[in-house]
Amino acid sequence: MEGRALLSLLSRIAEGEGLHLDFKQRIESARKIARTLSAFANTAGGSLLIGVKDNGRIAGIDPEQEFYMVELAVQRYLSPPIPFESLVYNCEDKYVLEIQVVAHPDKRPVYVLEEGGIRRAYVRVGDKTRLAGRLLERLWLAAQRPQRILFRQAEAQLFSYLQNHPFIEAATFRQLLGPKEGWKAERILIKYTLIGVLRLEILPDTERFYLADPTSLPPQVLRQPPR
Repeated sequence: MEGRALLSLLSRIAEGEGLHLDFKQRIESARKIARTLSAFANTAGGSLLIGVKDNGRIAGIDPEQEFYMVELAVQRYLSPPIPFESLVYNCEDKYVLEIQVVAHPDKRPVYVLEEGGIRRAYVRVGDKTRLAGRLLERLWLAAQRPQRILFRQAEAQLFSYLQNHPFIEAATFRQLLGPKEGWKAERILIKYTLIGVLRLEILPDTERFYLADPTSLPPQVLRQPPR
């Protein structure tokens, strides 16, 4: 069993970092590692391999010391604290600590307590961790409540735009609505994403919204000629 587990570890390391896998040679800052744990919890889960360099070389660590830093990160800097599993591998007398975090959609947003008491949530995009930002945090919080859907002029503008464009970003929608109505943009995008009419794509520096299914356009829009 130990041999198979080690072979599996080496195989994953060879594949490199990605959405579900991050390497750390060692933990220098509990707060910084909390950002990676927040991103895994808020996205799709993942594993942190401590004792592995960015290039995939095994450097080895003291697993007890690194485990203490992970516990410190979870208990002091994550809100809410999240459960995790740990495994220790011995590769030619070099130890690697694996920290496994599952996705927690019921607890999102999982925040990191930053300096000055600021709370920030993070997400995983490819092999990078980035700030979630206001829109995603609002979406996760809204997912915990029933959605009341209205169809007015602002919503009609959104779907008319998507008849002629493959996607829309929140900034584009705000501009489309104008200075008086722009404040509605995020709220409308969130509601129609949560009921499955829109599909959200998270990119390294923004979010895009697509029609999940062109036939899901509201009848009011389908009756309108494309602009």
